[in-house]
Amino acid sequence: MENPRKKTTIATTAGGDGLHLFDHQQQQAYALNTTSALVWQHCDGQTTPEQLMELLRENLNVSRAQAEQLTWLALDELGKANLLEAEVTRPRPLSSKLTRRQMLTTFATAGAALAVVPMVALVTAQARAQALPTTDTDEPMTYFLKVTDFINSLIEIPARPIRGHGIHNTTTDSKYLAGIANIYIPGDDQHSVGRCSASFLCYKNDQRFYTDISNYISVDNGLIVSWFTPTTLINLEVDNIINGMVTECIVVAATQILPNPNPFYGETFNLVVSSDGQQIQFQFTQITS
Repeated sequence: MENPRKKTTIATTAGGDGLHLFDHQQQQAYALNTTSALVWQHCDGQTTPEQLMELLRENLNVSRAQAEQLTWLALDELGKANLLEAEVTRPRPLSSKLTRRQMLTTFATAGAALAVVPMVALVTAQARAQALPTTDTDEPMTYFLKVTDFINSLIEIPARPIRGHGIHNTTTDSKYLAGIANIYIPGDDQHSVGRCSASFLCYKNDQRFYTDISNYISVDNGLIVSWFTPTTLINLEVDNIINGMVTECIVVAATQILPNPNPFYGETFNLVVSSDGQQIQFQFTQITS
């Protein structure tokens, strides 16, 4: 039997005593109570169901039989919500084939807290804004765009060389481009989670090439940031210009949108922009005060 493994398209944020999950692939938000959150967080493909049972027994102070029931109920609910890579098949039926309602009755009779019974609840569209993912210093928010998408979106705004009165204000070549592309999360390049736009002012004088890049990202979870990247390029080829977005900087979510406020408004992030030539990746790590 393969050990349970959580999906990689999930972003998380704390939610009361449990977790709020947002599945970018399904575009669905879920609320997990303490028990189901504890199980899901340890579904790493390495931890066996038996180890999960022991984890619940120790953390929730329940009997081995109760821990077994809780573990399999949690795995069942997580599987039905498509929060695992694959549903986990029980090696054998539980000795007592309890429904959720029967388990509630059994736990109440035994004097156990009903809060330990696993819960995986779909968050409605109305409440989704409160369950969208945030980040912390341990797990950056990561997105990427496809370089070819950005190249195909680019438009060139007419620009021409300028003759000035010195070497620094005389240009021998110039180009002004702007483009926009969808962004995705790692592991899923089919379901867009936002967009990135940028404008590139490129020019050359007798000494070197210069490019100033104005960048903007808007993510479905409400994150809105912009930043400026000055860079020096060896030529003005389009793919080289786009890969010039690579940088590391501190950005602030300084844009407030009403009537739906940016949930990250005022937050500060360390942003690392990297490239492998095919993709541009954006990694936001929240900086706590």
